[in-house]
Amino acid sequence: MREYLIVAAKCKLTTRPDRLGVKVTYVCQTSETGINIRILLAALRRLYDYLITSGSYSYPNPLIQEQMEQVKADLRNGYRQAVRAAEGRDPMPPTSGVDPPFGIRLSANYFRCMDNEWIPRTIDDPDFPHLVYSAGKEYGWGLLELCVVRILFESGARISEVLDLTALDWSVSQFLNQFTARNKGSFGVRTKRLVVSPATAKLCRRYFDDDRDGRRAHDRQRLALNDLAKLDPEALEKIPLFLNDRGTPMKAKIFRRGHWAPALKVAGIHASPHLARHWFVTNALRTIEKTAKDEGEVVRRKGELVQYVAWRTAERTLKAYEHVARDASFVTTTLTSIHTAMKKREDAIRKNPSELARYQPVEQIKATGRNDPELALLTGVYA
Repeated sequence: MREYLIVAAKCKLTTRPDRLGVKVTYVCQTSETGINIRILLAALRRLYDYLITSGSYSYPNPLIQEQMEQVKADLRNGYRQAVRAAEGRDPMPPTSGVDPPFGIRLSANYFRCMDNEWIPRTIDDPDFPHLVYSAGKEYGWGLLELCVVRILFESGARISEVLDLTALDWSVSQFLNQFTARNKGSFGVRTKRLVVSPATAKLCRRYFDDDRDGRRAHDRQRLALNDLAKLDPEALEKIPLFLNDRGTPMKAKIFRRGHWAPALKVAGIHASPHLARHWFVTNALRTIEKTAKDEGEVVRRKGELVQYVAWRTAERTLKAYEHVARDASFVTTTLTSIHTAMKKREDAIRKNPSELARYQPVEQIKATGRNDPELALLTGVYA
């Protein structure tokens, strides 16, 4: 396990006693780590627990410290006795507010992940979307790829959220420029909306009805937009917007590997589809700073941005604002300005393609080798 974490997962390991004197190994992810180490270790611990329970493995769980249960009992007993000696009573639970929290995290894990702070990546090149569009067109992207990528850049959605869209999601705007969408952790419930430019909405309608390069070319039902008006919501929910060549829903993993990555690799651009979301947020913040009249408006419109992209953690810090009003205001002010600027720049590049030459591709991201099929099956991360 140590060898895998160091060599394949590119982690840094440090072995030393913890605060209780128990020898453990601390695992720190690096920029080259391509898997979620916490999920991996948790899954392996559960796997050993299952094997032990089912009788398939006759040894103790190798990822758990055997002596930790006794150490925990001794520590809690010492704490209880100290409180009795000082206060003449047993300790009160943390929720009571009488005694301070215990303050020591009692973990039985042999491998322990060190806390890493996620730092969002910013893309400051205003022409990043057009570099991607150009790379895709030169590679031979069709209507499917152009629709998906334009929605990524214009809405700030994740690739999985875009490819999960259905006809019902689109019908909320009468098949114009808005979609409802699930959010990360919403378990399929449509909790957010995506707004794109009228030009992208027109391209999506063209994709849906096109018999040669569009959705109808692969749809076994040969549905057109006019047919959707005759269907009830339950039927619309079963119709995915984006299909692969076999007529089944396009998956994010397939789109990344078979459509996005090859086109950008040929163009010398090293970027994942998720960078489109980072670019969207960076561009939105830049637009807010440029167009806001005062600091109060900056704060308000940043709150609108938080509501629109559905950041659950940031929302708690801005709950004093009415969320429905913020979302609507962001769409009519900031997002409209973003789409207008993107369209203006796209038209300028179409007239003079050489303008893109003076911009450099985004920074390279080193590829990480993941050739372990068993780990790939466990984590869902494939090479």
